Amino acid sequence: MSTVEAISYPRPLTSEGQPDPELCELARRHPVMEVAGPGGPAWLVSGQEAVREVLADPARFTSVVDPSVTDARARAGVSMVGMDPPEHTRLRRLAAQPFTARRIRAMLPEIETVASALLDDMERAGAPVDLVTALAIPLPLRVMCQMLNLPAQDQPDFLRWSEVFTGMSNYSAEEIADANQQLRSYMSQLATRRRNELGEDVLSNLIRARDGQDAMTEDELLSTMVLLLVAGHQTTVRAIARGVLILLGTGQWRHLVAGEVEMDRVVEEILRHQTPTDTGLFRRAAVDTELAGAHIKAGDQVFLSVQMANLDPETWRDPHTFDPDRTEQGHLAFGHGTHFCLGAPLARAELGITLGALVRRFPRLRLHAALEDLAWTEKSWLNTPVSLPVTW
Repeated sequence: MSTVEAISYPRPLTSEGQPDPELCELARRHPVMEVAGPGGPAWLVSGQEAVREVLADPARFTSVVDPSVTDARARAGVSMVGMDPPEHTRLRRLAAQPFTARRIRAMLPEIETVASALLDDMERAGAPVDLVTALAIPLPLRVMCQMLNLPAQDQPDFLRWSEVFTGMSNYSAEEIADANQQLRSYMSQLATRRRNELGEDVLSNLIRARDGQDAMTEDELLSTMVLLLVAGHQTTVRAIARGVLILLGTGQWRHLVAGEVEMDRVVEEILRHQTPTDTGLFRRAAVDTELAGAHIKAGDQVFLSVQMANLDPETWRDPHTFDPDRTEQGHLAFGHGTHFCLGAPLARAELGITLGALVRRFPRLRLHAALEDLAWTEKSWLNTPVSLPVTW
């Protein structure tokens, strides 16, 4: 066991979206340490090399959910997130089809159209506006719903369900179970209707794979649909809001407006410095093992903080400084190994297009509140400012 007295985890972020300073100091000395998690004792893995090691070795650290876990989200079918190879490999191959480089390139004009429409609405509303509700939430939600060919009028329900799925401990067991049941029921009915009118959307292609090749079970189909909707939306919401926050808060916005820094570099530094999955990924030790000097027993719960790994001073120069010109590469915002995020190309495209459109439309964009006055979500796997008032 770690010699460090267990600290509670997760902990609120700073006003700039950085991990708790006390936690960072402990992590600097102990890249693997015992913490008091929401479900009891657990290990927090925060060193970059240690996180990579865990993500690359499912034989030692399994993604399969502990049978004792009762959370309806964790037990919600057989999503690939809770699988190890070879089952994970089979489902991932099917779900990856919409995220090829060719298909993402074909979607760029569509994303630009969505961004432009939302900025039109912002301009008509007039300053100040809340960038979270005006842009960060609706853009990826509309894009994902278009990919799945889901009705626009149902988007408020999708938003509510996905927020419950990403909340760590701020919803009751009854609320979680209810949201899970409603979302899966909706997806089941939608799949039934779509079978009678197959198109070229993601959902139709998944149904073809399910029915034509018997490549996945009905439960796997529904779980994959839920995963694509929730993960494909919520992570990008955080990336957009936190990206604009750090650009405005550090003064880097003016360099982006002036063309003094490449958009691709800005996107990658946002993903590193403001990693959307800040609380952590989850694994369970499959065997007794050692990691960075810590003795971990089979069955122990493990949190992997990719955000803290992306701030590891052993890997990154001056890691807490937002610097799009840094030369170090290899952040873990999208994970590593077999579970590397399928939607990484789409997320990068959405973030880059959104920032580019904002720069062109509102070059004088600035915060309409002090950083220290912003309220952040808490106890979520993915945290962001509750609102982000901006003016121009």
